[in-house]
Amino acid sequence: MVVTFQIVGHKKSGKTTLTNDFLKIAPQLNYQISVVKHTHGPVDIPNNTDTGKFYERSNDVLLLNDSQTIHYQRGLNRTAEEQIRQMQQTTPADFLIIEGLKELDYPKIVLLKEDETPNDFGEATNILHFVSIQQTTTSKEIVSLLDPDIKRDFITKFLRELL
Repeated sequence: MVVTFQIVGHKKSGKTTLTNDFLKIAPQLNYQISVVKHTHGPVDIPNNTDTGKFYERSNDVLLLNDSQTIHYQRGLNRTAEEQIRQMQQTTPADFLIIEGLKELDYPKIVLLKEDETPNDFGEATNILHFVSIQQTTTSKEIVSLLDPDIKRDFITKFLRELL
């Protein structure tokens, strides 16, 4: 089964930026990554496009072309955890990153904003690292990923240790 971990943090902490960094570096290490992105709001599909019209008027839309498939689905009877388990069983990737959903119990990287400390995430479980892409810190608890070389080394080491 795919190795699953989470990147969590409060809004504007850099979750998407760090997830994209993992996606850039992983292929250089011969790893494939799939992503689950949790969003609190609805997905914006413009209704002036064919896809938007289909999405507006149907329960399910499956977009197909020769190189990708995108599935938009509403009114799911499955929880986020059930959907993630299904993806874990079907993805050919080496890793599955879950961005968000901090209440789940997968290994986590927690992103801290400038004014946050690890104590702000007392309710989160299975935390492997506290990191920041917004601040330089001398705390032994928080890894500063402002330097691109340090970030690259961190990601490389993290992925290798999870396998």
